[in-house]
Amino acid sequence: MKNKLIALSIGFFLLFTSHAQIYLNIDSLNSHNAYKVGEQLLYSVKYRLIKGGEASLSLDIMQNGEDFVYYAKADAYTTGAAKALARIHDTYESYFDMFSGFPIRATRTIQENHYWYYNDVIFNQDSGYVWSLKSGKKPVPVPILDLLSAFYFARKKLFNHPLHKDQIIVLTIYMEDHVLPLKIRYKKEQKIHTRFGRVKALLFVPVVKDLNTKLIKREDDLKIWFTDDGNYIPIKILYKSRYGHVKVILKDYKNLNYPFGIKYTPDTTNLNN
Repeated sequence: MKNKLIALSIGFFLLFTSHAQIYLNIDSLNSHNAYKVGEQLLYSVKYRLIKGGEASLSLDIMQNGEDFVYYAKADAYTTGAAKALARIHDTYESYFDMFSGFPIRATRTIQENHYWYYNDVIFNQDSGYVWSLKSGKKPVPVPILDLLSAFYFARKKLFNHPLHKDQIIVLTIYMEDHVLPLKIRYKKEQKIHTRFGRVKALLFVPVVKDLNTKLIKREDDLKIWFTDDGNYIPIKILYKSRYGHVKVILKDYKNLNYPFGIKYTPDTTNLNN
């Protein structure tokens, strides 16, 4: 069971940092410069008192034909004693438009013990389809996001808008060759203790009744906190089960666009910055 919890903690880091597309007209949302090229986030994953692994997120820029696109990469892997229980190394990559935030291409490489999975998906937002290496051409609703671009889209387009207690945020993503509508609920602002001191954060939980999983029975079984400092980076994830707690905690960061941990106040005189 321990190796399953470690694997779950890796999956929750990649999955629940990304659920966000608000009940608003996307085209009408103002952009917010929540990140910049060179941003790096490093996390530690712990099961009870045991360090189970590490996870990282990085953002770069790459040339795509005559244009440039953002290139995001997420890595999650077991380390130390946990590696003897479950050898996991999952990598997600996303290439997305620098202005709209919508993906052009996404790859996923999963290595878990003897299991290996790879897929490469091309997104055609104009024509409403994706081309998957695994399943070929498939129609999809537009706009649509992949798992990783959704994380950056939420930070750029959603979290800088006023959020109200119990407000539902919804996302449509393409993952595992399926269109998946996913939902989270905004709970409140909260100051939490971190290795960087007390930090003001935004607390979210999944909408359990819409989750197709037996792993989360109550909303409080999974919590995720994003910094309320203009960067909107995930600073802590807590998953509770009957077997123990799994924590994903921000360990280090580089090249943030705003000072870490300082409350961000939007400039209402220039909303389209």
